[in-house]
This record gives sequence, structure tokens and C-alpha cells, in this order.
Amino acid sequence: MTRVTGWEKALVSVIERHAAMPFAWGKSDCGMLAADCVEAVLGEDLFGRYRGYSTELGAARKLKKGGFSTVEDVFSSAFEEVAPSLAQRGDVGVIERDGKIGAGVITSFGFACRGETSVRYEPITAVKRAFKVR
Repeated sequence: MTRVTGWEKALVSVIERHAAMPFAWGKSDCGMLAADCVEAVLGEDLFGRYRGYSTELGAARKLKKGGFSTVEDVFSSAFEEVAPSLAQRGDVGVIERDGKIGAGVITSFGFACRGETSVRYEPITAVKRAFKVR
């Protein structure tokens, strides 16, 4: 699978859309932000089977049904791991906050991830693991 023509603009559009939305499980949470970014980059929804939940418990159930514990597990099964310092714009990754794994995407501004009120940017050094989206 390769990146689609125009993925750069599509990625920016997805991040801007999520930044304008309130946090909502299954609509604009860390997993949906990352999944939507992957779709923008590759032109295909690889994580569609994990959509359709509306609570944190529902998200955990979707992951468990797929055989995973966290979004980190999902990414490691779908993509090649790369050192966070070598990750490129459009690659996905995870951070750990308050003992929980959160997903996001590498951008030219840092690591974009979902915060409680909007998309927030963390330094690349905060990324626990990164994965090539190709």
C-alpha cells in the first residue's frame, strides 16, 4: 500500500476537523484521530472494524474483539515499527499519559494527539513507539 496523491492536504484537513470537534468516544478520540489520518494518507479505512463505539468501554471491547489490548497493539500488527526520531509526517504512533496509551500522528509541528478539548501537539520525544504508514 502506498500513500495517495494529495495525502498531505488530506492529512491537514483531518487534523483540522478533529481540532474543531469536541472530544467524543468513537467520533473524535485518539483512536479515531489516528484511524482518520491513516485513511487520509492511504486512501483506505484500514481500521473500519474498530469504529462504532460511544464509550471508553466500547472502544476497549472493539479492540478486544479484534484480539488487541491497545491501539499500540493494533498499529504494531498493521505497520512496520520505526524509531520515533525517524518517523515521517503521516506516520502514526503512541504515547503514554497517566498510565494509558494514546494514539496520534506525526506532523511537521510534532506529534498530534487528541486532548480533552482539542488536538494537542507533543514533542516527538514523547512518542513511545512509531509506525510507518506505507
